[in-house]
Amino acid sequence: MQTRLSQDSNFDNNWRRQQDLKMRPVADNIYKKCWGNDITISRTEHLADYVLDRFFGVDVIITLPTKMILTGQEKYLSPTYARYKSITVEYMNNPKKEGDWFQLACQFYFCGYITNDFKGFQFWAILNWPAIVNNTLKNKIPWQLNDNKHDNAQASFKYCNLHKIPSDCFINKSW
Repeated sequence: MQTRLSQDSNFDNNWRRQQDLKMRPVADNIYKKCWGNDITISRTEHLADYVLDRFFGVDVIITLPTKMILTGQEKYLSPTYARYKSITVEYMNNPKKEGDWFQLACQFYFCGYITNDFKGFQFWAILNWPAIVNNTLKNKIPWQLNDNKHDNAQASFKYCNLHKIPSDCFINKSW
């Protein structure tokens, strides 16, 4: 049995963690619709995955029938924020520590806004992260910066409305 990265019961009881665990099967079904039912899905929450999770922002690994892998970051966002229809990426973890923006090394980025009953996603997108990086370099994505004001957080994040993301940045989407 693999040891989990966090054995902290406070973390396991956190509302964000509970939301994450509840929405995983819904995201998994979307991945299967995108890449087929024969994929294997694993999350990077074990000690063996520490480097992927902590230093490269990889939350999920999808193994295809060819045994090739796709690495992804997942964001399951609360229904409260669905009106923004944006992708968010942690910019600064705290005022002195760089966040995922500076180290994210995934191949895809899943962003989904949860339904009010927490049984699905109002809308979602699977974004091609290398295309996002390249389009950002070319100033084709109008990123904005904001502070996280929830739960006494010190983090800031970059965000952009999903409808302003160039079409070549999408692997799949719900609209």
